[in-house]
Amino acid sequence: MTVVLASIWGVWAPYLPSFLRGLVITMEITGLGLAVAIVLGAILAGFKLSRFRTLRLIATVYVDIVRSIPVLVLLFLAYYGLGQLGFTLSGIASATTALGAYYAALLCEIFRGGVQGVEKGQKEAADALGLGRVSGFARVILPQAVLRVLPPSTNQLSNIIKDSSLVVTIGVADLMARSYQASASTFRPMDMFVLAGIIYMALYLVIARAIERWELNVQRRRG
Repeated sequence: MTVVLASIWGVWAPYLPSFLRGLVITMEITGLGLAVAIVLGAILAGFKLSRFRTLRLIATVYVDIVRSIPVLVLLFLAYYGLGQLGFTLSGIASATTALGAYYAALLCEIFRGGVQGVEKGQKEAADALGLGRVSGFARVILPQAVLRVLPPSTNQLSNIIKDSSLVVTIGVADLMARSYQASASTFRPMDMFVLAGIIYMALYLVIARAIERWELNVQRRRG
């Protein structure tokens, strides 16, 4: 067993620097895509909760359309489609646009559910304290909604990390692209893709644990 592990490590070691450079690109794409998804998803959730029918309709149409399109198709539309229209985006910008647009549709529903899941009595309590609509939402409703949306949002984080690997199809040198290159150089695809899988898993676990600890700290402070 030791001999086998030593042999595998001997194959991995020369390519670790390349894999780590790819990991940085993967983290950049994931972080930027998630940031866009959170901001756009929050705006769409606000539209869905709006009293204005037009805003609700805009959000509903967006969510229904975008959720029905595979991420890979959105990625190609951002990279090749926008380029055809004269809006040339880099690979990373295209990935950020596609992932952000897709996951905004998913997070919109999570955020909307989180706000609507707050007990009606909490809203009435905010009114009783004389808090305005905006102040009551920010100080009473939003903190409780955030705790409700964290678990499902963490699941979407896992998905966005995995979907970031699709950028290999548009030539971005992310972690997946590095594993393809190493596989072609060594003729040992199993070893290289196992290493890529381990790194993806480690990335998700580190981020997920950090979110869990932050959630626990928030809950403790709230009593």
